[in-house]
Amino acid sequence: MTDTTKRDFLLIEFPKIIKNLNSDTEGKFGLMTPQHMVEHLIMTIKITAKKHEGERETPANKRQLGFQRFIQNGAILEHRPSDKTKADLPPLKYTSVEEAISFLPEAIQRFYNFWDDNQDYKPYAAWMGALSFEELELFHFMHFRYHLWQFDLIDSYPKKKSQDS
Repeated sequence: MTDTTKRDFLLIEFPKIIKNLNSDTEGKFGLMTPQHMVEHLIMTIKITAKKHEGERETPANKRQLGFQRFIQNGAILEHRPSDKTKADLPPLKYTSVEEAISFLPEAIQRFYNFWDDNQDYKPYAAWMGALSFEELELFHFMHFRYHLWQFDLIDSYPKKKSQDS
C-alpha cells in the first residue's frame, strides 16, 4: 500500500482495490460472503455519517468504553470465531456484489461530506459512545483494510499487540 492519508486511502485507493473482489472470492476466515462484507462496510460507514437524535448515555457504559479503548489502541481488528453460521447472516440488499461495490464510493464520500459540513458535531452511537471525526476515520480506515485483507485483496494487516508486551 502506498503512503497516503486515511482520506485518500478510503476515497481513492479502496474503491480501486475493491473492484478486484468478485462473488466467488474466498475469505481467509469468517462467515461473510464478499457481498455481505461490502454491504457490511456500507452500513457501518453510513451509521457514522448522520447525526444522532436522542439521549446520549453519559458517562459511557462498559461496552462504549471498550470500543473507545479499542480505537485509542489503533483500531486493530482481529477475527474472533463464534457459534454463528451462514444462516445468521443478514439478507442481502443488493442484487450482486458488483452492484454493492458500486455504492461504496458514494457511502464513503457521504461520510466525508457529512464531517466536512459538521466539523463541530460530536458523533455518537449506542455501541461506541461519543467519538471524534478522527477516531471514526481511523476506525473506518482500519475496518476497511481488515476486510480487504480478509479477502486477500491486500498483503498484510497489523497484528494486535499482546497484553504482555
